[in-house]
Parts: sequence; structure tokens; C-alpha cells
Amino acid sequence: MKKNEKEKSLVLRNDIYQSNPLVNARKVFDLLGMRIFMLGLRGLNPHFSERDKYYDEEFPDIFIPTNKLTELFGNTKYLAELKPACKKLFDTIIELNHDDGGFTLYHLFRKLDYVPNEGLHIRFEELLRPYILDLFQSKGYTRINVEYLFKLSSPYAVRLLELLLQYQNIKKFKILKEIKRTFKVEELRFALNVPENAYRDRMNNFRKFVLDDPIKEINARTPYIVRYETIKDGRKVFAFEFVMDTYNVPQDEDNQSNKPLENNDAIHLLCSLGFNDRAAQEIFKKCSDVKDCITRVNRAECLLARQRTPVKSKLGFLRRAIEENWQTDGQPPKNPNTDSQITDPNQEQPKRISKNLRVGRKVIPYTMVRTYIDAIRMNEYLDLVKEGLKEYNVSIERFVSLCEKHGI
Repeated sequence: MKKNEKEKSLVLRNDIYQSNPLVNARKVFDLLGMRIFMLGLRGLNPHFSERDKYYDEEFPDIFIPTNKLTELFGNTKYLAELKPACKKLFDTIIELNHDDGGFTLYHLFRKLDYVPNEGLHIRFEELLRPYILDLFQSKGYTRINVEYLFKLSSPYAVRLLELLLQYQNIKKFKILKEIKRTFKVEELRFALNVPENAYRDRMNNFRKFVLDDPIKEINARTPYIVRYETIKDGRKVFAFEFVMDTYNVPQDEDNQSNKPLENNDAIHLLCSLGFNDRAAQEIFKKCSDVKDCITRVNRAECLLARQRTPVKSKLGFLRRAIEENWQTDGQPPKNPNTDSQITDPNQEQPKRISKNLRVGRKVIPYTMVRTYIDAIRMNEYLDLVKEGLKEYNVSIERFVSLCEKHGI
């Protein structure tokens, strides 16, 4: 490689891009292999649309010098593990499943070349062009700030964050500043590359090691806050519903503005559910304001997800639930068949949980708890929340921690 070509490849972008099928694919990576893969993506300049003027017309030979590798990996010990990691990675395959039951397998790299005291050369396999280079031909793509991924030490945490960020540009999630995604258990095992026979008989262990511990790491080391609920068929868990709050993500990261919510935001949210503009306008008239509309939509979607029998018309169900402001203990279902890890703040709490929150010797009334939670989730009126919590000698961070601990 010529020197000027090598210097050009030193530009490692903060964002990485993958087609959505590649995000959903099974990646048989350990942590070091995953980081090498991401380093390769950081050196690419994908082709996003036919109007692009500057992009990589073919896969470049990406070069990362040794000192940069040490800096990015955070520890020199990884250099000693680089050769076995690259050998393992060179034989790694990407597995894409198709809706018809078929599958496609790809190798990742054409070349991995490390020169001591110089650096690592990476070149991707040409067949991966539609998935990471020619993105204008793909079925959508996902942008991720790699800084957050490199802060995580669990491969499960990295993959879970990738999968949730795939939905970050959906209009209603941008309005709500949260991302929701539901996986059946087998879909999640596939996407997270859980070993075939691991945690088959012990769902508690699956939740602890595959979900709970990685989620704690995401919540502690990134600005995202993840929680989930189990969805059951009888006593058996068959799916997980994840919610990821993005209200703490810097505005330049998620391309959201600081402007207050407007009526059009509520109309866009309703249209994103499938209603036409006229229906959305009529439904919004039943709500007191934008926040009330958002609350009703959240509650209606929760009710719909908990239906044990198929709903003939999902839009009809949602419209009635929103317009009539159904509560979770009112209209269907009366006994939601879910087991919450952290209860949705828009839901009534199960009877076995006290509606008030005890802080030392003081008790915060549940109505105030709900008000504070809603304000924190919407990232609004935080000064008032902080002032109100002073009466109980508790910070916002401690308040959120106590709510999570007590399932509120």
C-alpha cells in the first residue's frame, strides 16, 4: 500500500453503518472480534443514495496503526490476543435467515493482515457490498455511534444496543424519545448468538446473564436506559418487549430538536400507527393535549400487546382505547399476562405493590411519583422535579433507582 493511501485510511469515523438485514443477522463474535469488525466499518464511506458524490466505489484496504489499536482497545493485552482473534474472525460467518425458512451464509473478510509495530490491515469480503457499502440498494440501514459500543464489555450488551438502535429513526419513537421492540425468545437467542443449548431449562439464568447483566452495563455506561417486560403464554415466557429511553442522548447524536411538542407531533404519532390524517385529527380532538395523546397511545399499545386472543381490527382497537382513554385495569385485558421487570410508568401498578414510594421515613404519594416519572421520561420540568424531591432528601438519580427497585 502506498503511504498516501495508508494515511487516508487513518480517518476512522465516529458512526458506523450496517444494512438492517445485517443488523438482524447472527454474528458469531466474541468481544474482540466484534470490535475488530466495528473498526473495519469505521474506515468505510458508504454509498447512501444515487445523488452521493463522494463514497467508496469499492472496499478500501483499511489500516489502523498499532498505537491506535492500543488506544481503541484500551489495553495492550489485546495485541497479544490479536492473532488468534483474527484467525477466529477470518473463519467467522454471518448468518441471515429468510422469511421462507431459507438462509444465507457469508464470510466477513478477504484479508486481515497485522504487521508488528506498524498496524492492522482490514479488507472486507466483496459479497458484503450490499450490506455495508452500497447501502442505497439495501432494505434500510442503521447508523450507530461506535463510541457507546466500545464502552461495553459484554457482547450481549453490544448486540442488544445494536438491535434497539435499528428502530431509532421511526417517527413515533423520535417523538416519544424512546424505542420499543419485541422479540420472541428464539428470535432473541438467534440475534444475540446465545449458544444452542445454553439456558434452555432455566429462564431465570437466561434473563440474568443474557439480559439483566448486559442491560445494567448499557444503563451504567451509555446515555441509553433499557428495560423490558416478559410476555407469557400461560406460565411460559414466549417473548420480551424492550423499551429504551433516549432522553439523555445528546441532541446532535439522535438528530432530535429541543423545540417543545406541538399538535403536529401528536398527529404524526397517530399516523405512524396506521391512521390517515383525517382519523388522526379526529382522535387527537378527544385528547386534552399532546402529552395526554402520547400517554393514551402508550397505554393503548400496551393493552393491544397483552391481548391473549387475536384482535380483528388493530386500528379499531387502538382508536377506541385512545379515544375512550382505556386504563389498564378497566377495559381489556383485566388480567394482563405479563411479568414486568420494571413496570411501565403509564400503567396502574399491580395490587401487590404499594402505590406509594417510601424514602427513608418519608413517603412520596403515588400521584406525585407518577408525575415525577412522566416528567423525567419526557425530559421536561426537571428543575421542578429536583425541587420537589428536595423535600424527601433524594436526588433524581436516586429516585429513579428506587422506582426501579420497587417495580414502579
